[in-house]
Amino acid sequence: MLSNKIALGDKRVAFAAFALMGFGSLMIVSAEMGNSAGDTSYLTTVIIKQAVFVLAGIIAYLTMANLRLQRIGVIPCGIAYLGIAAVLISCRFFGQINGAYAWIPIGSIATIQPSEFAKVFMILFACCMLCHDRKENNVKFFWWYCGCVLFYTLIILGWQHDLGSAVVLFVMSYCMAMIPRYKELRKYQNYMTLLVIGVIALAFIALSPPVTEILKKHADNYMVGRFLAAADPFLYQYDNGYHIIMSLVSFANGGWFGLGYGNSIHKYMNFPNPDNDFILPVIVEELGIVGFLVIIVLYGLLLFPIISASLKSNSTIGKVTLLGVFMYFILHFILNVGGVSGLIPLTGVPLLMISSGGSSLMACMAALGLAQNEMVRLRKESDEDHSGKV
Repeated sequence: MLSNKIALGDKRVAFAAFALMGFGSLMIVSAEMGNSAGDTSYLTTVIIKQAVFVLAGIIAYLTMANLRLQRIGVIPCGIAYLGIAAVLISCRFFGQINGAYAWIPIGSIATIQPSEFAKVFMILFACCMLCHDRKENNVKFFWWYCGCVLFYTLIILGWQHDLGSAVVLFVMSYCMAMIPRYKELRKYQNYMTLLVIGVIALAFIALSPPVTEILKKHADNYMVGRFLAAADPFLYQYDNGYHIIMSLVSFANGGWFGLGYGNSIHKYMNFPNPDNDFILPVIVEELGIVGFLVIIVLYGLLLFPIISASLKSNSTIGKVTLLGVFMYFILHFILNVGGVSGLIPLTGVPLLMISSGGSSLMACMAALGLAQNEMVRLRKESDEDHSGKV
């Protein structure tokens, strides 16, 4: 039964997912050479850990591909929401890493980042709260959903100090909230659209020279420093702008075809996380622009079928699920690539399927399982319609 379901999923998505995982695993090993200092046992440990993460990701993928979304109840979903909220809050008590309180250590072996799972859970939460026509209660459930999204966002942003994860969770949740077309929700959805337009306008204003001059007084703040560095990294070349400048140097150093696999120079001394946040500069330096184009092609192969299926779906659950997965991936891509290239402030989000991290790999594979789950259902309905017409 499992194999039949997976076989009916989109083969392009499956191929791209496993190709990206393989490509990412190879690049993680190369990037970790900068941390190994010639210790081969360290690289062996990296390979073993990555193999375990890949296996866990495949299990998450297969599990979510067989989940029946229509049967998720409000009470179980609410209990899961509160449980995840408690775990997110508990992260604060395990100390900070790179300015954020977003991880729970598992001994000295690895760490868990609960916010990665919270992002994928919000797709299930949206399906539960928004995708069932409850008539007079639609507005109540809509506002409950919005309040729950804001609560998670405030925990991740204000309590954990993790700007990137907060942005991803909030924006993808907002997009999913725009999908249900119940007439009693339309005016509230319009209000939310105006609010988001206002936030975007404020973001552009914040990039203006007068505002950045004011922010310079608080340049010692971790998040403010990253914002100022994005506005002009060369003004902070010995501080918050240093890693962005080194990233740009790596891009230029790689050219079209790169220096060759394993031959990056800057991964040895110029990046705090060459296997995670800054893995893209390592890739471009070693494989050139061609290597980056390979990533773009595979991402396109992964995401185009998902967004296409979302647009074609006649089901609210289908649209919400597929759009949520699409936004989850595309936001990570924009924030990571934009951050390391200096186009937007660094937010510390990984390049999904490429960057190291068991939490992000398991979460994104679970999200792809959800997408495949829904595409299987859509294909089955389409086949039934065609057979009925015949």
